[in-house]
Amino acid sequence: MAYPRISLLCVLGLSLGLMDLNPAQAASSDVSSLKLTPEICITGAEGEACEIRVELRWELPRNEPICILSDNADYPKWCSDTPEQQSISLNVSTLTDIHFVLVSKKNNQTLAGAKLKITSTSQPQVRRRYRNPWSLF
Repeated sequence: MAYPRISLLCVLGLSLGLMDLNPAQAASSDVSSLKLTPEICITGAEGEACEIRVELRWELPRNEPICILSDNADYPKWCSDTPEQQSISLNVSTLTDIHFVLVSKKNNQTLAGAKLKITSTSQPQVRRRYRNPWSLF
């Protein structure tokens, strides 16, 4: 009786191939995502605050109310009013990286995350050694 199962699996595999979907792509539609735009803020000097407007956009397998948390105390927990809302814009002013986490409003389960990275254009002041640490004589 193994033959009917094998033929059923072959038909299933063939149908997925004809639909231009592989099993990994079919399963990925059940994954939540959180996209941060822009992901990097570049400041002029070390210790200078990053001031930028960011957009958080999320996709969920099914519409549900969500909350967004951050590891920065200046940006408290924010929760959506309706399940249809898919994005939020924030004005950010910070000296350090901020990690945003998307959680379910119903059960507080973590769904996705995104990180705003802060970097400066100035290079750290390092003294260059003019003499090589080795010598032939």
